Amino acid sequence: FPLFWFSMPAILKGWMDRVLVQGFAYDLSKAYDGGLLQDKLSLFSFTTGGSKEKYAIRGDIRYLLWPMQHGIMHFCGVKVLEPHICYAPEHASEEKRKEMLTAWTQRLKTLWKEEPIDCSPEWYFK
Repeated sequence: FPLFWFSMPAILKGWMDRVLVQGFAYDLSKAYDGGLLQDKLSLFSFTTGGSKEKYAIRGDIRYLLWPMQHGIMHFCGVKVLEPHICYAPEHASEEKRKEMLTAWTQRLKTLWKEEPIDCSPEWYFK
């Protein structure tokens, strides 16, 4: 998805609001590592409008991911994989965009072998 205003697009947030409902995705007595979707994996793959350097000015981009990956996915018990980020493809050269696609293709080939991130505050805010 494209990163919009430091979050997911409204249509994706709306989908999550309608699908990740209490009783199916979470139960207030069973959250995070004990959540109802604990056998599931998630991977946030997104593009940005700005460069990696532009995001780094304000800190690590993982700060932006905390509400989405930890507050939504991990809350439901989902194991979260390292995000796949393509920075500023609109402003990248054709060669760089091809590199981004190649990196994504390679990652998809080994995705099931990846270990989930820790999903602790230390991973996001170290």
